[in-house]
Amino acid sequence: MMNRILVTMIVLATFGCEGMNRAESVRKMNEGLDAYKRGLNVDAIDMLKEASRVDPTYADPSYFLAQIYHVKLKELDNAERFYREAQDRDKDNPQIAYRLGSVMAERGKWSEAESMQNEATRLDDKFAKAWFRKGLAQEHQEKYVDAVASYSKSIHANARMKMEKSDPGGAAYHALGKLYVRYKQFDKALAVYENGLLNNDQATSPNRPVQLFSGKGVALMELGKYQDAGASFEKALSIDGGHTTSIFNLAVANMAMKKTDAAIKGFERFKSRADRSEDEARIVAAQGFIQQIRTAEEKAKEKTK
Repeated sequence: MMNRILVTMIVLATFGCEGMNRAESVRKMNEGLDAYKRGLNVDAIDMLKEASRVDPTYADPSYFLAQIYHVKLKELDNAERFYREAQDRDKDNPQIAYRLGSVMAERGKWSEAESMQNEATRLDDKFAKAWFRKGLAQEHQEKYVDAVASYSKSIHANARMKMEKSDPGGAAYHALGKLYVRYKQFDKALAVYENGLLNNDQATSPNRPVQLFSGKGVALMELGKYQDAGASFEKALSIDGGHTTSIFNLAVANMAMKKTDAAIKGFERFKSRADRSEDEARIVAAQGFIQQIRTAEEKAKEKTK
């Protein structure tokens, strides 16, 4: 009888200790999060580390530490370390796998990024953001068929997915549409972009999906529908007048429609706005198109003499 009572007391004592550890960990974690909100990043990190130490079974302090290192401080090594620690403590949490996969993608470790997003989608098959990031990782590994499937699953899971608050939506549609354009399946690309706009272009939203209008224009132009393509590029530019891809492609569409003055103005506008360090090839192409138009005009004048 005495042995049974002793065992019961030991179990209760252990449970009480674990409960106190969790309560203390939660208290320190909340203090750390409050410090972070007040801009005291060093204090926040110290408190969250202590919260993690007090209860080594509790994932939340490690997860929030990783978030600070990832989003605020851009310290990817530390972000990976604490996301992994959180994952070790809570293996069934798809959000932790998703965040760790995002860090691996930012580090250019695409196979590991795909593996983490695969885990996130295994745990939650309706996790649209994870399906999208899985597709990105697959595309970077040239697994294009797999990427098409992942982007499609992202759209199926949430056709109006936004990656962040300021995101106008349509990221998965744009990624899928670009792949179809890459493989010259322009009808499919057009259908994807139109469906993306149907689901994500809200007339009341000040932040509309410029990428979808631009992508739709590319698909239309590849189908030889230059007037419609031009209208789509103009729509994109009405949202973002500095969208250099649409400026360039509108000029190409105008050139195809023999609107030479508009084309030259467009290419000149593109050259003045494009970042030479990132868009050297199209700047050279724009100058070549301008010269091509002017040479053709000079030859036409010679013929009339």
